[in-house]
Amino acid sequence: MKILTWNINGIRGNKGLGLKQLLDSLDADVICLQETKVSREQLDEASAIVDGYNSYFSFSRARAGYSGVATFVRDGATPWKAEDGLTGLLQEEDEELRIGHHGDQSSFTCEELEALDREGRCVMTQHVIRDSSGIEKDLVIINVYCPRAEPDNDIRKSYKMRFYQLLQSRAETILKSGRHVIVLGDINTSHRKIDHCDPTNDEEFYANPGRKWLDGFLYDPASDGTTKDANEPAEHHQFVDTFRLLHPEQLNAFTNWSSATGARETNYGCRLDYIFANKNLAQHFFVQCFIMPEVMGSDHCPVKAVLDCSVVAAKKCPPLCTRFMLQFSGKQQKLSMFLIKTSKLKCGLTKSQSMESSQSSGNCDFESVNQEESSFDDIKLSGERNALDMTDDGTSSSQTTNDVQMDIKCTADCLVAEDLNSKMSSASNGLPVSHKRVFNDSRKRVDTAAKISKVETQPAKKQSNLFNFLVKSPIGMNKESKSNDIKSLVENTSLQHDRLNSDSKLQTVCVTKDDDCHNENDGENVKACTEAQTPELSACTSKTDSMSSSEASNSTFAWKSLLKGPPQTPLCKGHKEPCALRTVKKSGPNRGRQFWTCSRPEGHKTNPEARCDYFVWVSNKK
Repeated sequence: MKILTWNINGIRGNKGLGLKQLLDSLDADVICLQETKVSREQLDEASAIVDGYNSYFSFSRARAGYSGVATFVRDGATPWKAEDGLTGLLQEEDEELRIGHHGDQSSFTCEELEALDREGRCVMTQHVIRDSSGIEKDLVIINVYCPRAEPDNDIRKSYKMRFYQLLQSRAETILKSGRHVIVLGDINTSHRKIDHCDPTNDEEFYANPGRKWLDGFLYDPASDGTTKDANEPAEHHQFVDTFRLLHPEQLNAFTNWSSATGARETNYGCRLDYIFANKNLAQHFFVQCFIMPEVMGSDHCPVKAVLDCSVVAAKKCPPLCTRFMLQFSGKQQKLSMFLIKTSKLKCGLTKSQSMESSQSSGNCDFESVNQEESSFDDIKLSGERNALDMTDDGTSSSQTTNDVQMDIKCTADCLVAEDLNSKMSSASNGLPVSHKRVFNDSRKRVDTAAKISKVETQPAKKQSNLFNFLVKSPIGMNKESKSNDIKSLVENTSLQHDRLNSDSKLQTVCVTKDDDCHNENDGENVKACTEAQTPELSACTSKTDSMSSSEASNSTFAWKSLLKGPPQTPLCKGHKEPCALRTVKKSGPNRGRQFWTCSRPEGHKTNPEARCDYFVWVSNKK
């Protein structure tokens, strides 16, 4: 059995591959993704239903495009149960569909429990595994994306610690029920100094509340080697860091790097992504656990584990599976389906069907014709009224209007054709056709359909002339005086342009005036025409050239005096390379200020290829 965890940093982002190709390339039976950044409304079918997999999502209810986790399971390892959240407040009411065992939640208020599950940070799946001897046992996989908290944000720090406590209580309660438990995902805390690229001193490092919680949650195999009973309290360390169990001394094993500083190039990061398992499962079933830094596409990399057991797949997916969501199950319809009445209208009747219906009627029912005409009016009013609203998928009202009018036209045309076919059929069967009302009603129906099919839109206004915006007309000025001023402005504006191009115009006229200039001796004729020009033209040309050059130099000088251009890029002292210009985005007195720093990626001070310590503020002096 292969299990993988990865903070994907947005499931809708372009990872270079389709989602199926991406999942296949990860080669795992259970793939747990964090930070999907998709809400229930934003989830598309391509991400929700992937061929060969069944998926289970937890969405953030706090805000769209934030947090979120998802578990993709191969069809050959379909889980028996699935649950959204840690508290149990979001799960199915049916007892048989619950994973259950929520633990002691008396220390949490109702508001706290609702808030801890509001950000979509956990989804659980229950599987059945079979060991080499054929013994089967339940395995619960808890996919979590633990909160991140800035050091100076006390509210989020408290939220993060309460999430840790709820996670620990739920995991250990499920473990006490006799099932195996795996907790995996982005824990957002590096445990040991070996898991951090540049740790601080011991006292400050281990004073972090998240690390203290990990010390109580995890069992250290290198401590004393003693085993604890599963019924002991939480502080007796029930779970194992499977990567450190198999690689206790591996250095530079990081899973997260800063994208802003390019720290992945120098492997200047930390280990935030883990696969925790209860001690019995970790020590007897885990064969491999390794980091995959070669997988790109996020600021995290995947962590993968291999277990010495097989998976017993369920026959059907749990109700939480995304393929049962209304928008993907074929039950829910779009809002545009309700914009047109379709109870009496059938667009798609064949000619034979219409003939049969007319023969069965036996005569022309004028009352039904009038009723159908009234339904046309209802359709028209409904289409015009609802076309002004925004559709459910975010399309504009104009798009909706076009779609509605197309549907109305199609429906109207089909009804007219059906009516005409029925009347023609009645005539062919020997019925009297001298009734002029039949043809008048048919003609009226055609006219009604034609009126409905017209798009009632205002004609597009012509674009205003640019010179209309150049003159501010006084109040009370009539249109004639305004147009005269505009014409004089146009003439004055184009006068200078005509003078500058007078020489080229005269040359063009001279060359193109006579057809004789375009014969086999084109070169001689052009030369003759050019020599025939007056001396005044040459003088005008030289004067124009001198004027244009002087104006260009004056314009260049004026622009240079106004726009100084970007400051000169300094060279860093460590590598003598051009620096990078950056802006302070963190809140504080320096927010918005710019500074120069070394352009190389961030790294350890002992790494000569990493960024040097060059730093200088951009001067505000002009």
